[in-house]
Amino acid sequence: MISLDVGDCRVDIIPVVNGLVSEADTVRREFSEHDAYAAALSIEGIQCLKNRRNIQDVFDVSELDMVYAKHMERFGEVEIPSPAMYTFIDLVTETGNLCIPLDMNDSEFTDLYCDTVGALEFVKEHGIAKKGMKRIFDGSTPEKLAKQWDAFVNSTLKSYGTLSRKREEHIAKEIKDIAIYKDNLLAVIEVERVDGVLELLR
Repeated sequence: MISLDVGDCRVDIIPVVNGLVSEADTVRREFSEHDAYAAALSIEGIQCLKNRRNIQDVFDVSELDMVYAKHMERFGEVEIPSPAMYTFIDLVTETGNLCIPLDMNDSEFTDLYCDTVGALEFVKEHGIAKKGMKRIFDGSTPEKLAKQWDAFVNSTLKSYGTLSRKREEHIAKEIKDIAIYKDNLLAVIEVERVDGVLELLR
């Protein structure tokens, strides 16, 4: 867990590796009572995970996600949707609180995606996925592998790097807004976005 002060609010961040089933245990171990809880997900994403047992076939998986999952399997079982994220949401729900979305809503992200990712880069995604499948990532931990994969995608598809940075800016802004009226906050964020968010908060 990473802790820092944002104004008068104590912010605790649990960095997680999306997909890895064992990360759910990390979330359970780090979870504790706070004034507010938030996740680096859209409001639609939170609702979808909260109601996942009643919903079927709604979790879109891109080629890039499938390649990421294949590489991550060397550290253990991988599952979609993210066990870390849905475990966090379940724990928040059990406390009787709401999980605050830190990410853009689906409409905002779609608009940003369309404005940022050109048709050429969209078409290139298939080729990058194939290249990524053949590439050897030497990350010795799940966290290092997640960051290596993220760096590979964002450096190969420049617009994806821009999208990631915009997400980090939005997440940091939401945390700052929550910090105005809460004394403490527990947030879960995918490990590859944490450094960028912290840079914007400090």
